[in-house]
Amino acid sequence: MKVWLFLLTLAFSAVALASPLTAVPLRVGAAQGEISPLAITGVNYGIMMRVVGFEEYFGALNLRAIRFPPGNQADEMLLTPAVLDALKMQWELLGRPQLLLVANLFEATPEDAVAAARYLQQIGIPISAWAIGNEPDLFATNRGDPSWTPEKYCERFRAYREALMAINPDWPITGPAVSGARPGGEVFLREVLYRCGDVIDILTWHVYPTDGTWSDEAALATSSLVGQEINRFRSWLTDPVMNPLGYRRDIRLAITEFGLSWRTISFRHLEDMTAALWLADTLGQIATLGVDESYYFALQGLGGHGLIDTAGWVRPTYYVFAMLADFTGTALQVELDAPLLTAYAASNERGLQLLLVNRSTEDKAVVVEPRLEGSIEVKTLNDELFDELLAYRVTEQAAAEAVMVPARSVILVRGTP
Repeated sequence: MKVWLFLLTLAFSAVALASPLTAVPLRVGAAQGEISPLAITGVNYGIMMRVVGFEEYFGALNLRAIRFPPGNQADEMLLTPAVLDALKMQWELLGRPQLLLVANLFEATPEDAVAAARYLQQIGIPISAWAIGNEPDLFATNRGDPSWTPEKYCERFRAYREALMAINPDWPITGPAVSGARPGGEVFLREVLYRCGDVIDILTWHVYPTDGTWSDEAALATSSLVGQEINRFRSWLTDPVMNPLGYRRDIRLAITEFGLSWRTISFRHLEDMTAALWLADTLGQIATLGVDESYYFALQGLGGHGLIDTAGWVRPTYYVFAMLADFTGTALQVELDAPLLTAYAASNERGLQLLLVNRSTEDKAVVVEPRLEGSIEVKTLNDELFDELLAYRVTEQAAAEAVMVPARSVILVRGTP
């Protein structure tokens, strides 16, 4: 009897394993806006990061902008001719991307920023925009100077802006680049906008929701907060109560640092597949919700941060950017009812692209509506494939077939509507 029960259990298990997944409809709708060319094509770069030897890797990412100096270095490094000469060499190797230059706010002066601007003009590096300081909301705690309030930041911001506008009145001036600390960073951001929205051209902030110690499930759940912040901060811009001095101005949005974890010395949730899943879902939101610019932290080898580590190991996060190198054009509305499976769509002259991010531990399947024509290309990235290929897998299938989305995977579908 026990033998029969055992065999019956095996039979039911085999049937269950063999049962095909029920495909969920993924409906692609109308256009919802153009994707900014700099929406998901920027990174933080520092001269300590290695570019030589990785030119082909970085060239495949369609990098269009860099933020320099990166992170805390921005308020610790003076922009001397030697530093800027070193920048030029690497900037050329990276294909001469647009430059968001961060003025040293904590240790330097507006005159120092002017000197750097003039030197960059002299050596032929155009500045696309300026950032005034880095994470000033942490100056009181991390740098031991409690005088740095939103009021002081706005006062110094105006001084830097005035000095830089005298050289080039067309430069966008960005700030305040608050930290990922919540609620403190958001409070500082709100108060800065209230006091100097008349002079900020691009409102900037950072996103680091965890310290690398959370469970995978809890960490992945934070990606939805990114879109919530984008929508909330955008609503402030035209609100005369939140932005009394600048609510009539066309202020843009930029996330100038982001990553799943802020803890540089920890590699968990920075170089693993959990980080890649979070990154893909975050980039999908940044692209389709109309953020003008973003700068991932970081290009290469800063502890756990970086798409490629100091030993040359290419991390899963690199391949997310590689998959999305052509995620440009027009963002399209999507409808998908599947727990922990998100979708984003973009259309350009090369066809339709669908980004699918499965944060669940279950395999899923989707069928695209309206149906695509002919065959489609499917790129798949998950732990199993990365361990086998050290890259994502590329396959082709009939467009009418359901697209399989394995557990904890990133999928990019390309086809013709």
